[in-house]
Amino acid sequence: MKPFFISFTLFLVVISAFPALALQNDGKSDEAVLEDVDAAQALAIANQWKWSKKEIKSHVNSREVVFQFHGGKIKKIPLPEEKMVVAVAPYIRETHT
Repeated sequence: MKPFFISFTLFLVVISAFPALALQNDGKSDEAVLEDVDAAQALAIANQWKWSKKEIKSHVNSREVVFQFHGGKIKKIPLPEEKMVVAVAPYIRETHT
């Protein structure tokens, strides 16, 4: 159990340390930005886009990070099988906005 917590903590540190500047798309389409990214990068992009590209919806489940673009196109980035992501939604009156 201890190795799980260590690897999970390391995974969270990598995600939080990923620089936002590396996520700039240099003129690429939003879908093209997601080509050849791993799960940690996809989570960082989803977090950035939550505030900067509100028209793109994203969520994570037990197997993948899912992006839904305007027009209904969906892009899925698989999570590594040996890792797990826990999403926490703190709330006062509601769990989500």
